[in-house]
Amino acid sequence: MDRPTLRAIFPLLISLALVAKAAATPAYPLHPSANGRYVADTNNAPFLIIGDAPHSILANLNNADATTYLTDRGQRGFNALWMELLCDSYTFGYGDEATPHYGRDFNGNDPFTATLAGGYYDLTAPNEAYWSHVDFIVQTAGANGLQCLFTPLDQGGWSQTSITNGVSRCTQYGQFLGNRYRNSPNIIWNLGNDFQNWRNQQYEAPILAIVDGIRSTDPNHLITIELDYPVSESQDDANFIPQINTNGVYTYYPTYAETYVAYNRPTIMPVLFLEENYENEDNQGELGTPFVLRHQEYWSLTAGALAGHMYGSYWIDRFDPAWQQHLSSQCVTELGYFKNFFTSINFQALEPDQNHSLLTAGYGTYDDSNVHLSQVDYATAAKSSDGSLATIYTPVAHTLTVAMGNFGGPVTAKWFDPTNATLQTVAGSPFPNHGSHNFTTPGNNSRGDPDWVLLFQAQAGGTPTPTPTAQPTPTPTPTATPTPTAIPRVTPRPRPSPHPRPTPP
Repeated sequence: MDRPTLRAIFPLLISLALVAKAAATPAYPLHPSANGRYVADTNNAPFLIIGDAPHSILANLNNADATTYLTDRGQRGFNALWMELLCDSYTFGYGDEATPHYGRDFNGNDPFTATLAGGYYDLTAPNEAYWSHVDFIVQTAGANGLQCLFTPLDQGGWSQTSITNGVSRCTQYGQFLGNRYRNSPNIIWNLGNDFQNWRNQQYEAPILAIVDGIRSTDPNHLITIELDYPVSESQDDANFIPQINTNGVYTYYPTYAETYVAYNRPTIMPVLFLEENYENEDNQGELGTPFVLRHQEYWSLTAGALAGHMYGSYWIDRFDPAWQQHLSSQCVTELGYFKNFFTSINFQALEPDQNHSLLTAGYGTYDDSNVHLSQVDYATAAKSSDGSLATIYTPVAHTLTVAMGNFGGPVTAKWFDPTNATLQTVAGSPFPNHGSHNFTTPGNNSRGDPDWVLLFQAQAGGTPTPTPTAQPTPTPTPTATPTPTAIPRVTPRPRPSPHPRPTPP
């Protein structure tokens, strides 16, 4: 081929490559789907949020290290990052509310240029140098396909600042944020964070004011709130229901239980699983191992958290000195398998099988208490209403009894190993779509653990005709009531202290 021809073709090839890249890149910002069950991009393509939690990135990384981290997360398939817009020692940054210059960024910039009585920052006096650093993070994250899930004012460490500023100043702060980032497509707002005092109007009113300020200037983004540990979901606080469009779940208990609560709320919103046990952190007397984190991930999605799942890590939330050595942990690898598995099917069509009309026996014991997650044997299931798809996650060895009449045609069943992403077709597939069939887990997975995912895909053209079976014992219906004000039964995420605990192995 002669050079003039090549010169003519190269621009076309480059153009086609750019078109292909654009087609594969989600069009932010995200919004709730028409049915309110999942989130979609601006092309209305279903989108599964998969997030990391670099809470202290503004405080602990310079621009070069931040770029290294953000580039890595984009390459590993993450698409959202939970960051504190204002850090202090509670979220692994500098100082606390009793310390001058608390909340400064890595470059030594205070977030605000003035203080009120008591030395608390005046939220209406933003420091441009600090917020330019935030802009850099937003833009670099966007270049790597990452959304910034921002907490405007962390209630674990900044509650007195919000009270001192009061409703008027907090509203102005929210307006400042909304105006500054309304046209940045890769933003999700996440208020609260360990918001233990939301039941107290003194604490709640300033945060509602920040939400009001954001909403008045930025109608473009998803918005949610994380309430209190050890277990909560955003709609526990009825005052926030009109102000948010995504329901965030937070629990250190078996994740299906509170996800069901959120999914069953009469005000339907996409359910996003915000926080649970982090990798290598100890919240219930056991470390967040790959086995435990898989429970949390697969339980939550099959229980209705179709907006996605936020992961967290001991090494990343505080940017431990060894953080770069843990970017490619087994938990991160398996989270990638989780993402790829569900995005390869019509995950957005799944509905939780809460009454066991699909998985009629062999599902173990429902447990929503403060137990070691690795000891819970409950299997969760979800299915599509059109009879084309279903999936079951079992954390232990089970013989699962499945009512095949839920499917619209002959059914292919496959075991998915969540530790190496392999699929094996179950002998006898495709199965007829009537009667019941028992599926026994195929021994341990590649990591030597007993958990598996069972995938059902039916041939098109039929109509589900559930076969009458013996009435199963239903799962207790989770009640959507506010979390009681009892003393927490577990410890929240470990925070820095004068005597830091030893570094895990």
